[in-house]
Amino acid sequence: MEKSLNNKELRTEFKAKRNAISSQLREDMSLAITENFLALLESDFKGANIFLCFYPYGSEVDLLGLYERLLDIDKDLYFPVSNINTHEITFYKINDLKDDFHEGAYGIMEPNTNLEQFNGDDSSTVVITPGLIFDERCNRIGYGAGYYDRFFASHPDTFKVGVGFEEQIINKLNVGAYDVPLDYVVTNNRLIKKE
Repeated sequence: MEKSLNNKELRTEFKAKRNAISSQLREDMSLAITENFLALLESDFKGANIFLCFYPYGSEVDLLGLYERLLDIDKDLYFPVSNINTHEITFYKINDLKDDFHEGAYGIMEPNTNLEQFNGDDSSTVVITPGLIFDERCNRIGYGAGYYDRFFASHPDTFKVGVGFEEQIINKLNVGAYDVPLDYVVTNNRLIKKE
């Protein structure tokens, strides 16, 4: 069944599947993803100091607890501002998870643009990447506008880490020429590493 659906149908199916997860279970699974991400940080990304993050929206994985912990250990956190005309994202450094945000494009919380902009230091940068669907080869399907794929194309040396609930994983996605695979996907149950 998975292989016969196109990306639009997959997005609809998996968004409904994610929306059906109870808020308590979503909270519990988000905490498990936080712990699994921190374990990955300890094993593979000890030298990483810059984290490009996303603010949770709707039924997405809520990593605000992870972000607090990263701030506590003096990591630099940047969040995206979406340009709906160019379908590009620009990241800005935040110092406070409450005061440095406002409601932006698509109703998603965005950082204030008077903050420091990400300068493109890719070698020590981890991009925590949202998505609707991930596969066993670390491919992803996002919301369809290509924001992250464009960003990855211009920042190829970043470490790309997708985060999602185990319910968002399928065996194999049909990916296009412009789809950029992730290096890892972290779920509430496991870590998937690109082969």
